[in-house]
Amino acid sequence: MKKTIIVTSGIANQGKSESIKNVCKIILNTFNNAEPSIKKELIDYTKDILLTIKIGDIKIGFESQGDPNSRMIWEDTIRKLADDEFDPILGGCQIIICASRSSGATVEKIEEISVKHSYDTIWKSNLTSKNLLTRSNLNRISAQNTIDLIKSIISGEI
Repeated sequence: MKKTIIVTSGIANQGKSESIKNVCKIILNTFNNAEPSIKKELIDYTKDILLTIKIGDIKIGFESQGDPNSRMIWEDTIRKLADDEFDPILGGCQIIICASRSSGATVEKIEEISVKHSYDTIWKSNLTSKNLLTRSNLNRISAQNTIDLIKSIISGEI
């Protein structure tokens, strides 16, 4: 399996973080052997998440905060998820799921870590609509798309 970063990118307020949190929830609710790095009941989905989930030998990292001047940049969280020497608890993820803006510091950070730690990077965007009053269903569908990508990576299809 090739190490991969799946980036949900886009402009502000498109539901990128919500979609990533939905991916985390789906994995924890689907896989009985999923082991999060923090207790499941302590995950606060009202805030951005930074955690890992192990499913067997596969470690998936989550960083839902991808805004400029966010912890992704200042705390180097993508590096923490990638590099087990830099962060023995969070590091060593084969798959990283993160949010990013379309350009700027977050894109540069993801590209830097991708090259330095030999990750393939898949850039995707959320489904959006100016006409819908709620984005919840679109974010849920976007999360399911990310789950499908994860399955394809694990199976070697991608």
